[in-house]
Amino acid sequence: MDTDQLRSTLERTGLTQYEADAYIATVELGSAPATEIADACGVPQARIYDVLRNLESDGYIETYQQGSLHARAHDPSAVVGDLQAYAETVTNAAAEIRDRWERPTVENHRVSVLKPLSSIFDRAREAIEDAENELQLALTPAQFDLFRDVLSAAVDRGVVVKLTLTPESSGDSVDEREFAFAGVATEVRLRTLPTPFLVLADRIHVCFAPEAPLHPNHEYGVLVNDYSLSRVFDSHFQTAFWETWEPLYSARDGSLPATYTNIRECIRDIHDDVEAGRKVTLTVTGQDRTGRQKRELTGRVADVNYVAGDGDAGPLLSSFVEAATLELDTGDEVVSVGGWGALVEDIEGQRFVVGKIE
Repeated sequence: MDTDQLRSTLERTGLTQYEADAYIATVELGSAPATEIADACGVPQARIYDVLRNLESDGYIETYQQGSLHARAHDPSAVVGDLQAYAETVTNAAAEIRDRWERPTVENHRVSVLKPLSSIFDRAREAIEDAENELQLALTPAQFDLFRDVLSAAVDRGVVVKLTLTPESSGDSVDEREFAFAGVATEVRLRTLPTPFLVLADRIHVCFAPEAPLHPNHEYGVLVNDYSLSRVFDSHFQTAFWETWEPLYSARDGSLPATYTNIRECIRDIHDDVEAGRKVTLTVTGQDRTGRQKRELTGRVADVNYVAGDGDAGPLLSSFVEAATLELDTGDEVVSVGGWGALVEDIEGQRFVVGKIE
């Protein structure tokens, strides 16, 4: 290593350029007057005394009077220790940069697998806290208690909270009388089978973990941050966790206005009124299917297209893949409205508020 490289390395351990030059000269000279050290390293004569005293205070050299100020280098153990610590820091920094490059942040992933399970719960809490429109959840009683505070805050913000409560494991029972759902959920259903942990927020953020594993090492969680992939979890929630199970609680009392985040549920409730020729006033919040601009439209429901269920038996399974659309007459135009992932309609609806039925 040449002198320039040695100086640069010493500077990276905290020495100034003058201090590094003076120290190298002192080591090479062994013991010398300050003026000779200054001449050897190029440090100005007016600065050399302060530079040497700084090196002495750091333990690199010692100064003494011998007619004039002299200096000699200490055993280099302290300097060597600083250099070795610096080298270790650089090595660790290089390894960390490589690790972060190979393991980007969660925000840069569409799908991420996390361990331990508590990290998924932390992400789920964040998703619930940030939700603006809708939450779909499958939780055990213990998990419900864990998120009760943020679910209550979400309801206060006007978020529609659809909760499926599920036992921890097979053979367990859930006593709904132990829970107070008012102000914490919009609607609750009880699934008597163990169910994976699921939080789906605003149609894009998914936090998922499988049922309780047999061994802690098998615990993991999946994060999804993608509009298209999250539809898979929505379909699974609707068909396996929601529609086939009896309602346990609902904040809806039959009065208007009534708010929905699922177009199929909205159409099911207004279908008979529309077919009977009643005037159903509806406000739709969503976005243009092509331009993705936010839209809010209010008008009369002119028509609906939907496969109805069989009375009290609930919706047919086929109804989840059939069309569910409506025509909204705003007075200025008639627009077609679809639900999540609308392909041909003018508007992809995200929230539907039935204002009046006349």
